[in-house]
Amino acid sequence: MPSSHLKYPRTPYWPHSPTIGRGDAVHPDPPWFVGRPVIVTEKIDGSNVLIHRGKVYGRSVATESANKWMAMVKKHHAWKVTEPELHLHGEDIYGVHSIEYGPVREDETFRAFALRTSAGDFLSMRELEAYAGERRIPVVPVLHRGEFASVAELRRFIDREQRKPSVLGGEREGVVVRVAEGFASADFARNICKSVRPDHVQTDQHWTRNWRPCALRVSSGQR
Repeated sequence: MPSSHLKYPRTPYWPHSPTIGRGDAVHPDPPWFVGRPVIVTEKIDGSNVLIHRGKVYGRSVATESANKWMAMVKKHHAWKVTEPELHLHGEDIYGVHSIEYGPVREDETFRAFALRTSAGDFLSMRELEAYAGERRIPVVPVLHRGEFASVAELRRFIDREQRKPSVLGGEREGVVVRVAEGFASADFARNICKSVRPDHVQTDQHWTRNWRPCALRVSSGQR
C-alpha cells in the first residue's frame, strides 16, 4: 500500500550535468526524451515541500512541518489543497539556501512542480498547471514546451539554459526535463532528469542552522 504522505523521489541526473551527486543515479536513456512532448523547467534552490490535506511536510513526510521557513507556504497555499487523493509537491525559497533570489511576494515563495494521485502516479504538466492556476498557486518557471529532434539538440538547449540567470533573479541552480504527459510512480526515473550548476551544494542541512528569510516584495494586491 502506498504511504498516505508521498515522499518525492530522488531525481536522476542528466548525464552531462555540470555536477552529479556522489552515488546518485544518472538517467540511463536520454533518447527517451527525443521525439515526444517534454517540458523543461527551472530547478529552484529551496526547500522540498509536500502539501496534502491542507498540511505542509518537508523532505521527511513522517510528520507535519513546524519549521519557520514554511510560514509563507502555510499562510498562502496549504489551505487550498484539501483533496485527500491529491499530493502537491513544490519548492519553497522563503528560507534562503545556497542561492539568494531577487525579492518575491509572500505568495510567490512556493513553486509547485508535481501533482500526484494517492497511488503515487504523476499527473501531466497540463493537469498540474490547471490545478495550480485555479487556486492561484505559482508553478516553477517553464523554459520550454515541445519536442527535441535529437539528444544533441536537447543537450545544447540544456547547456544554454544552464548558463542563464534565474527567472527569479540571481543565479540559476539548474533545469529539469520531464515528459509532458502523466506517468506511473514506478516509471519516475525514466520520465524525468535534472541538470545542476557547477559546485552545486549537495546537502540542504547546513542552511537551517542560522536560516534567514528571503527578500520579500510588497505589492498593492497582496493580502
